[in-house]
Amino acid sequence: MPEKMILEQPTSEMEVEDVHACTTILVGKAATVDGSVLMGTSCDGNIMGHVYVRPAEECPRDTRIRMFYDFPAPSTWDEHVDPLKKGETFVGYLPIEQTYRCILAAGHLADSVTGGINEHGLSMGIEYLGMKPELVNQRGVVSTCSSHWTTSVIANGLMRAKTAREAVRLMGLMVEEYGFTYYWAPAAGCAIPVVDGKEAWIMEIFGPGMDWTPGSGKPGAVWCAQRVPDGEVTCNANRSRIGEVDPGSPDDFMTSPNIYSLAEKLGLWKPGRPFIWYEVYGTTGERANSLREWAALNALAPSLHLEATGDPKKDRYPFSVKPDRRVSVQALTSVMRDGYQGTPFDVTEHPAFNPGGEKSPLARPFGSRDLFDLVGIEPERCIGSETSGYVYVSQIRDWLPDPISGCMWFTLGPGFTSCFAPVYSGVTEIAESWSRIPNFTRIDRTQVQWKFQLVEALTELKYQEAIKDVRGVFEPAEKRFLALQPEFEDAAVQVFRKYGEARAERFVTEYTNSCLENVDNAYGKLVDDLMFKYLYSCSAVAPPRLTEVRTPTVPVLPGN
Repeated sequence: MPEKMILEQPTSEMEVEDVHACTTILVGKAATVDGSVLMGTSCDGNIMGHVYVRPAEECPRDTRIRMFYDFPAPSTWDEHVDPLKKGETFVGYLPIEQTYRCILAAGHLADSVTGGINEHGLSMGIEYLGMKPELVNQRGVVSTCSSHWTTSVIANGLMRAKTAREAVRLMGLMVEEYGFTYYWAPAAGCAIPVVDGKEAWIMEIFGPGMDWTPGSGKPGAVWCAQRVPDGEVTCNANRSRIGEVDPGSPDDFMTSPNIYSLAEKLGLWKPGRPFIWYEVYGTTGERANSLREWAALNALAPSLHLEATGDPKKDRYPFSVKPDRRVSVQALTSVMRDGYQGTPFDVTEHPAFNPGGEKSPLARPFGSRDLFDLVGIEPERCIGSETSGYVYVSQIRDWLPDPISGCMWFTLGPGFTSCFAPVYSGVTEIAESWSRIPNFTRIDRTQVQWKFQLVEALTELKYQEAIKDVRGVFEPAEKRFLALQPEFEDAAVQVFRKYGEARAERFVTEYTNSCLENVDNAYGKLVDDLMFKYLYSCSAVAPPRLTEVRTPTVPVLPGN
């Protein structure tokens, strides 16, 4: 494999990457109300994304395609455009035989694939993790996400695997062979939540250490994956969560071959001592990491009375816990919107936001730091962050035909103010306003991404009142989507059995895009409503009637 661009290798004394974005929650099939496997995940890079369909492709035998990896990742529009003008950086060849159709969620300036679902109901997301500085290596040419799908292990996992286990093995082999360098933060590691209709896994990947070189014959990463027990839930909030590892239990663990040898070589562990994965390879994390873990686990299993001090050294929680009650899609979307409501960490209850004992209309859980600095409050990083480019809850059912088995409840904006709509695994195209790459250089109100961003920003003007308006739009819509789900899926199964897979795919595509377009249209009007109500000084003259998301209709069965 050709050597990529020459990069200065970091020293072992370099600082650990500051890691505090994204949150993932996984729920095993015996812990859900309907027997599905659930994954809630957010991509909190504070920059917009899009969702699109990549068709399946058959390749001739022994096909090897060119791989591209432009590093480092761009942080401005000019940094993104300049490499594109020069041409992408060739780094090697990828053997490939076929790919499956995928609905890919991508974001950031480089349009990196960071999650999605494929036609077989395999779904995954992304978390980046703090890791020991001794593990950093910038010679790797694959990452969880990158500027090109050939060097993105998430894209490859979705495109080339049918099951969670198959995806973990494939992604593990890729980072071992080509070397892992996290595209967006080379001093960080990564976690990949992976689910299918039977199992939920968390895969954690760290670098191979500064001495690794391409072609050395040694693994270019160290990784471990742990299965979430069927009756339990887990949360990852940007710090390593895998603890004691049992490689002798293949039902519950998969690992790279160097899991012990690399730790010993780098002086991170000595044989005979306990081997705790997150202690050996991970970092303690920050308050923002441990508090989000607690918020998710406490919301789903309050009877455990898990303690949260805000000190990440003290606040280490079990890898997974049994929820107090079975988890629904609605319950999980609620957790993905969590802002510490009703807990000691709810900053809207701070005395500065409650002068004279009355809550200020400006009290909010997140947003511009200027207001927080003015009133002397340190905002807590919460799950329902305003920095989310997209959020989704994947609901995977192994008893349904492939086109209907997977449903991503998806939104292209911050979960706290945006509406989740169903996107089925059998979809063959996505509505244009959702699938178009966002315009990063100017506000474009023809794009749903901008509508979601503008709604969130306008809500901050008078949060306590405006959030009620916004909830009055998305809550009834999501309730109707969920209420229609059984009827729609029964009809889709009938189509599959009577007319075959292709007709069922058209059926779910029509319904999905109807839902997406209804949300798009409503949020376009909601921007106007909020501007009129909270920006116009004479809004009382003609109070706006807040919009609603139109109720989707189940497509007519073929032949009816």
